[in-house]
Amino acid sequence: MKRLIHSLLACLVATLALSPEAQAGEPITVTISNVRAAKGDLLVGLYDSKTNFAKRPLPHSPKIRLTSSGTVVATIPDVPPGTYAIVVLHDVNKNGKLDKSLLGMPKEPFGFSNNPTIPRGMPAYSACTFTMGTSPQQMSIRLK
Repeated sequence: MKRLIHSLLACLVATLALSPEAQAGEPITVTISNVRAAKGDLLVGLYDSKTNFAKRPLPHSPKIRLTSSGTVVATIPDVPPGTYAIVVLHDVNKNGKLDKSLLGMPKEPFGFSNNPTIPRGMPAYSACTFTMGTSPQQMSIRLK
């Protein structure tokens, strides 16, 4: 009888963990301003750790084919509660990376969540983080 109860509890826990309601999160709507050209792609990377920051975005990070300049709105669906950072890259030549000059300066526009001041180099993960709760979130990122 004890084994049966343990088995039933294990099945219940597994079912709850796999249910869409347990894994679904809320969307983040990102308004990206200062898009200078209507060519290329906007890569909107969502990151959940300092280790992966600006290296390996989460799988549901959107890529938007640009058809207009100015302001573009991107949605990152189903983001569970947690701490995150966003990096936006205007990949003008569609090669999937940030192109840099010989001196290491970015040749393509970019932006970060919280719009931190970037005096030199990459901002710290902590300067770009925000907390995602259990309701939809909106933020603005200005490309530099």
